[in-house]
Amino acid sequence: MTNEKTLFRQFCPWIGQPVRVQLQIGRATDGVLYCIDPETEDVALLVPSGQNNSEYSVKIVLAHDIRGVEKEPLCGFTSVGLPTLASLTKELAKGKECDRGEDAAVIHQRREELCQFLTNKFVPFEVVEDGSVRVFGGAATLREPFRLVECGNEQLLRQLHKLLDEFGQLHE
Repeated sequence: MTNEKTLFRQFCPWIGQPVRVQLQIGRATDGVLYCIDPETEDVALLVPSGQNNSEYSVKIVLAHDIRGVEKEPLCGFTSVGLPTLASLTKELAKGKECDRGEDAAVIHQRREELCQFLTNKFVPFEVVEDGSVRVFGGAATLREPFRLVECGNEQLLRQLHKLLDEFGQLHE
């Protein structure tokens, strides 16, 4: 692309939108614009990997292969009706809630049981506004439904996994 404006500056506002990437070889690729690397200008697209558009894969288009990018509604082509990234995220979140089958009351009860368990094990914790549980002064975080740990310290992570396994055996 020989434009003075970089791909990143030009198309960054379109991130999350359906686009068509025109390639130097005369073909085009349709997908949801996921990101543009500000240094290399390579473009990442979410492209449907199945016929029913329920599964997506990531396709990387190298900057030197890109002739242009068009926003889907303005392109005048009949695409597969790609959703926006926001609607994909919402759909995935809906699927997670259905898969878990847990409602707010169950999660609240599990949080209370976890807090009691941590108190009995003398693990310092605090429940934060988003409903997650921070342990050891924020060194690790337990998020709903309280089966996984976010922690940068490997040793602490192993110990917390052991505690969660013990908690899971007691409450399931």
